[in-house]
Amino acid sequence: MEKGIDPIILDAGDAFFASAILANQNADGDKLQAKGLLQGYEKIGCDALNVGGFDLAAGKEFLMSLSEGSSIPFISANLTDTNDNLLFPAQVIIERSGFKIGVTGFSDLIPQHIDDVKKRPYVESVNKVIAEMKSAVDYVVLLANVERKKVNGLVANFPDADYIFISRDTQRTRPTIKQVDGGPYVYSSGVQGKYLTMVNISLADVSQPIVDISTATGKITSINQRLEKLQKKDPVRTIEEMYADKPNVLKLVSDYRQQLVKYETIMADAINTTQYESIPLSKAVGEDAELLAFVDETLATCSALRKKNIKLSKNIIKPKSGPLKKTISIN
Repeated sequence: MEKGIDPIILDAGDAFFASAILANQNADGDKLQAKGLLQGYEKIGCDALNVGGFDLAAGKEFLMSLSEGSSIPFISANLTDTNDNLLFPAQVIIERSGFKIGVTGFSDLIPQHIDDVKKRPYVESVNKVIAEMKSAVDYVVLLANVERKKVNGLVANFPDADYIFISRDTQRTRPTIKQVDGGPYVYSSGVQGKYLTMVNISLADVSQPIVDISTATGKITSINQRLEKLQKKDPVRTIEEMYADKPNVLKLVSDYRQQLVKYETIMADAINTTQYESIPLSKAVGEDAELLAFVDETLATCSALRKKNIKLSKNIIKPKSGPLKKTISIN
């Protein structure tokens, strides 16, 4: 992390488990891995964790024990017990550099085998929380654990949110995708922890709107690269001189230059800006030796525990009628 940078780190949900139910022979290892993941978050620093449907895979009591033993705020605006009491705080307010950011979250997914957790209607519940904290914060962030078919309705359903970060959606947001002018800006990192969503915000006047410059930045970089490629043919002469006998190329160059003016004007006119990056967590990303050792040790212990339980399960005599089949769905 760069010196002087103090980011807000958030998790939109489904952090602990990869599915809605744990296989019996893997359950102990999966639970240990969930605990290790939370410890890792503690080491890195995490400002809020939205409870997703998959996070309930090991049951309410296990998840509550994780929450109660952690300094990281677990939040949910709509998950309740059977008496309609919220299981977690509905929101958290984070202060950075003199600004207050209100964060809330929801899940519209509960594993079918979990019968002691209920969900309030998420649109009504979340908008109520946003309305309550809107006047007390500078910006509102919504963490949404939701099925893909409902993603397109998020902007219309939550117009007072400034940012919406999605978990569970398998499709990763591309930086070149144009966002709705004025927001809310919607981003997804995809699944399996392969990408990190990073949003850089530059604020000069909170009374003015935030302008997303992600597309403009990408377009400017791309156009300049294309023009540089054309220029490499002869660094001494201008592009217009080199391609004077090729009107199609000159027309393309003219279009490029017009687009540059358009996107550079967007950049120059923006008072407050937001820029989205999707960072692949590949081997090119530097490693923290201490954290890597912790991860390797945790995964090795989890793997050994799973192998032990699988070996024990093979000694169980199955009924002659064959293995039981159990269908699990998410509602």
